[in-house]
Amino acid sequence: MCRRPRTVGTPLALALIALPFALPLAAPAAGAQGSAHFAAARLAARSDSFAILVQGTPRGFMKEKIEKTADGFRLTSDQSIGGMMSQTTEVVFSPALEMRSVKQTGEARGMAMKIDVSYAGGRATGAATTPGPQGLKTIEVNAEVPAGAVDDNVLMSLVPTLTLTPGVTYKVAVFASGQGTLREMTLTVGEKEPVTVLAGSFEAFPVTLTGGPIPVTAYVTVGAAPRMVKLTMSGSPLSFELAPT
Repeated sequence: MCRRPRTVGTPLALALIALPFALPLAAPAAGAQGSAHFAAARLAARSDSFAILVQGTPRGFMKEKIEKTADGFRLTSDQSIGGMMSQTTEVVFSPALEMRSVKQTGEARGMAMKIDVSYAGGRATGAATTPGPQGLKTIEVNAEVPAGAVDDNVLMSLVPTLTLTPGVTYKVAVFASGQGTLREMTLTVGEKEPVTVLAGSFEAFPVTLTGGPIPVTAYVTVGAAPRMVKLTMSGSPLSFELAPT
């Protein structure tokens, strides 16, 4: 028998691992609405722990926290996968879910990475050092960003705030702050299904993100307090599962 999660929450900011924006990104089409699709009223303060699995075996962890602040929200995330990578991320955004800043520090395969980007006046500015096929790459970020665009580091954490109706699709303008680029992506809601993770069994809607290098599917629980309990990537042995509290 499936059960509801024991605490209210929203999903993880997993785009750092799940969405490797290594390709040039195109400007979003006029239909992309970004944060306009997400309901701030459904974003609750919470703290979650996830296991990072490789071929079904736990190899790391992610701990994420969303806090309400005096002037909006703050998301903090700590991730680690064995000796492969570790990182800490902070994303600050307004009560209307408009992006304000993202800061990230960490290490991947011995290479230090860092993102420090601010959003203001319709632009994203700052700098980012991220690993790639040719080693570390440092860029200056100075790009026009439309109102409502969502930083890739917080996108998946906002998915449970959508109206989850099977068959519905949402176009979202996504800014990859580590690459300094913008893309339109699509979130599609599937039919609810049973999902079993380390924390238990749940009824969940699969919500699939496309428009990036690989499709990513988040499983969001059915009910009054929707919450991500699992995330998978097409063709990848990597997955994330809600861990027992």
